[in-house]
Amino acid sequence: MGKLFVMPTPVAAEEDVPATTPPEGTIGEECTVDLTIWKSAPRERTADYFPVYSHVSRAMQAAMRGWVRSWFRTHPEILQRPHAAYSYLVYICTNPFSGKPTNIFTYDIQQSEMLRRAYASAGVRLKAEMEELNTKSFAWFTREHYFAYRSKHVVDYVARNQRAIFRMFNVETALMDAILKFRQIDLPKMTFDDAAAELRRAFRGNLRRFSREIDLSERAEELLRIATGVLLSEQPDQQQVRLAA
Repeated sequence: MGKLFVMPTPVAAEEDVPATTPPEGTIGEECTVDLTIWKSAPRERTADYFPVYSHVSRAMQAAMRGWVRSWFRTHPEILQRPHAAYSYLVYICTNPFSGKPTNIFTYDIQQSEMLRRAYASAGVRLKAEMEELNTKSFAWFTREHYFAYRSKHVVDYVARNQRAIFRMFNVETALMDAILKFRQIDLPKMTFDDAAAELRRAFRGNLRRFSREIDLSERAEELLRIATGVLLSEQPDQQQVRLAA
């Protein structure tokens, strides 16, 4: 993770990625975000590199937590499977990773101290999150897993059974790696259309792997829109030009 373009193998395995990319525009021109602003995004080893990409990463992480929370609330049946539900609850409640100036923009599952802080941040919010759960339609045996006073137990359980949340954190890392690769490697070497198609393919593929229960791939364009919006906000001159066009 300390190096810029180390891709997390479990998430980005090539055989799991669709062999072809849908033609640009198939999701509707009005829904497709204009990615040309990324041509002027900061390059590595420039002063703006870390602050800009850390802001992009935090915005994407926050959006994903919001989507997972919405899914969780509309699929109460997951509560009957505490092993799965606990991981989502903890993920929802973790702080988006703020980044480290050593070019680390997401939680690194190989750094135990970083994970400890992630779980600690979840513990701060988890009790309130569990108090909002509606478990009245379930048997007492199910409801007892979600009593608010058990929030520490939930965090401890996930910290001991990390496969599911590691998968979620790995997807966040793969998404940021895809953005960095798009700007730092693909744009200088490929045509813009090919580089953009590769970025979209990477977003769809990785979001599809977020978890066994949740397929976030339909949110790929929305997530790119969020990331691009952050980049525009970091470049006010570019934003004014585009708004005037």
